[in-house]
Amino acid sequence: MIGFWIAMAVACGVADAFLPYYLLIWFSGGAIAAILFSWAGFNTSVQFLVFFLVSFALMALVGRYINSRLLRGGSKMRTNTEEMIGKTASVVMAIPAGDAGRVALKGTTWRAILNDEAAAAAVGDKVVVVSIEGVTLTVRKE
Repeated sequence: MIGFWIAMAVACGVADAFLPYYLLIWFSGGAIAAILFSWAGFNTSVQFLVFFLVSFALMALVGRYINSRLLRGGSKMRTNTEEMIGKTASVVMAIPAGDAGRVALKGTTWRAILNDEAAAAAVGDKVVVVSIEGVTLTVRKE
């Protein structure tokens, strides 16, 4: 049974290396604990119980610590969209009064609305980015 647990630990560790999140590494830790119980002579039921208990304990305790470290920045995380505020963009799809259109900025087109709901912008007009909400730019006519 030791061979099974070694294979499980290695397989979970290798598979986790190709996943975007820590999903299987916890089971590698559980398999290592099960190896110790197998080596000590405990039966298969005890080994599986230890495997699951250790795996989920690692997931709950270590996972929470890692997530808190990774997400420490919270909403303060910079996305570099702040640098677009104040930049001039070109309207590529007309922005009707009170509706959205599209503007070209930094090689990409963005959904855009005007900060003055009564105003409109035609294709080719220049606008200045006032703010960003999600993937929508709020712009004003230049």
